[in-house]
Amino acid sequence: MNIPSHLLNEHYNDRYFDVVDAFEEAKHIHIAGSSIVDRVKVFADRGDIFRIGETGFGPGRVLIALMDSLHTLSSVNFAVQYSSAELYPLSVDRMESILKMFQDRADSHIQKLISAYSRLDISTPGWHSVNIHIGSGIIELRLFVGEALQMVLSLDAPCDAWFLDGHGPKKNPDIWRSELLKAIGDKTASGGAVTTYTVAGDVKRGLTAAGFALEKLPGFGGKKEVLRGII
Repeated sequence: MNIPSHLLNEHYNDRYFDVVDAFEEAKHIHIAGSSIVDRVKVFADRGDIFRIGETGFGPGRVLIALMDSLHTLSSVNFAVQYSSAELYPLSVDRMESILKMFQDRADSHIQKLISAYSRLDISTPGWHSVNIHIGSGIIELRLFVGEALQMVLSLDAPCDAWFLDGHGPKKNPDIWRSELLKAIGDKTASGGAVTTYTVAGDVKRGLTAAGFALEKLPGFGGKKEVLRGII
């Protein structure tokens, strides 16, 4: 596979995402797949924090898609806690060069994320936190520099949604191993959802064992199906 150099994660010899409209793909799989905007509004109306967990932060593509989607709630006092793990965090310049692919649709959100990310000490393992404002709402980005299982086990509250967006099972099997999926199930609130692009058999079995009721949803681009689970 000929991977554009700016999209190549050299640690796994794999691209961070597909070049075919990856911005809308993230919205389709994760944001729409878990009805995030409607659910954040419900949580905001009752004064609760909506918690999202992610495996594989990468260049922040899914967070940008979330920011753009939540812009429709800019007059709402919502609070989202976004906890994500990244074993090999990108430099600010590398992140910006990748996200330029979406500049025509989400430039203001990209600039907000770059500004926030630049204030994190990604050279130090563990948790790092920064706030991103979307109108009257706020997203607390909690980036865990380290292994995904460590991040999940150290969460102090269960998540209402999980975005599983790491490199594929063949390239990075550790981020799909049953031990990690079980921990994700344990750290999911009742009624919480998990979404992912992969429908690999091992992943489905691991998520089922973790307590998720799975269903296949229509895919995006050249992919026929994606996965959603409810616990």
